[in-house]
Amino acid sequence: MNAYIDTVNKIENMKRFGNKSGREVTEKLLPKIGSPDKGMKIFHIAGTNGKGSVAMYIAAALEANGYKTGLFTSPHLITIRERIQVNREYISEDDFTRLAEQVLSVPMDEEYAPTFFDICLAIALLYFKEQNCDYVVLETGLGGRLDSTRGISETPVVGVITSIGFDHTAILGDTLEKIAGEKAGIIRENMPMVFAHNLPSVIRTLESYTNGYYECDEAYDKTVHDSVSAPLIMASMKAQLRDPSMRPPLLGEFQYDNLSAAFAALEFSESHADVDRAMEGIRTVKWPARIQKISDDPLFIVDGSHNPQGVKALSDTLKKAYPGRKFIFLMAAMADKDVKHMIGRTKSIAAMYLCVKADNPRSMDAETLAGMVRDVGAEARAMRSISDALTLAMELHEQDQSLGLVAFGSLYFAGEILENVSGN
Repeated sequence: MNAYIDTVNKIENMKRFGNKSGREVTEKLLPKIGSPDKGMKIFHIAGTNGKGSVAMYIAAALEANGYKTGLFTSPHLITIRERIQVNREYISEDDFTRLAEQVLSVPMDEEYAPTFFDICLAIALLYFKEQNCDYVVLETGLGGRLDSTRGISETPVVGVITSIGFDHTAILGDTLEKIAGEKAGIIRENMPMVFAHNLPSVIRTLESYTNGYYECDEAYDKTVHDSVSAPLIMASMKAQLRDPSMRPPLLGEFQYDNLSAAFAALEFSESHADVDRAMEGIRTVKWPARIQKISDDPLFIVDGSHNPQGVKALSDTLKKAYPGRKFIFLMAAMADKDVKHMIGRTKSIAAMYLCVKADNPRSMDAETLAGMVRDVGAEARAMRSISDALTLAMELHEQDQSLGLVAFGSLYFAGEILENVSGN
């Protein structure tokens, strides 16, 4: 078997949750591979929604300003190498295989056995060190306080917490304030923090964890104006005020908040990034499965939203961009997600739901999902495969060409959709 494929299979078959938290594992593992994070200039990003977009904006802006920039994100859609990029180029198969073998060979007590995510993070940090990256952007996996990325010994140059919503409630807590407290776990002493737009109760929770923070929200700008020098914060505020020159490259009104947070983070990192060059870089950003339009005829949008807040953002965007239009929703969902709310957010603009089981052991059965849709009074069909769902969706569109197509409900499912339609 190909060495790269063999290595990927080995890693992907590793457990997702360990006996110890990811933070504890990383604190043990990284010194055993030479503490590659030592001396790195790191942007650390947590949040429920938007953290991937903010990470990509920051990375693109730094790259456009001449900095070699490492980017670690999750999950991946098609290839595991998406998670590890330098100047937005995926790590090569050879480098991934070589560094994975180095990490997998490290002896660890069973109690601290690394998970899939821990291994990916260690590979990423080794690669960024080898590549002599000027800056590294790390996106948390789940939470913040106990996340694997929190186990790095180097204090980041700046931290960002994006929009907080309900997700992973069994692990992070059943209120927004509890979830915010977990995300606030990335905060360290003497580390500048940027908070994107959030509910006042969430901001109060986040504020309680730090003495110095910067809130990117036009309704809460006194701290911003008191604390930040002119050029970049003006860009942040202009983004909020919808200056056409500061329009985000990704769809969705919430992307203005993400753009503001990215620019504020650049300011506090003291990277001396030029605003115009930063924006030039950001305009080139493509972030798959984030309200991604892959076709105009038929209108076909793929979105990885998988929690009520994310699905609301998708629904709001569709209503504003395509007023009065109805959509065929191709939907899959993990069984542990708040599926009822996801259906409720989209029902008013749905012509029909085509329900699919994603290729993931956590994915809900297609018939069960279709039953939940029917329970709220919407039309649904359980499909045997993504291919069948796509074929039927196209047939329905041919019958009524006013109908748009939207795939949503899971990033894993979005990745499968993109793989199916690539080249077609």
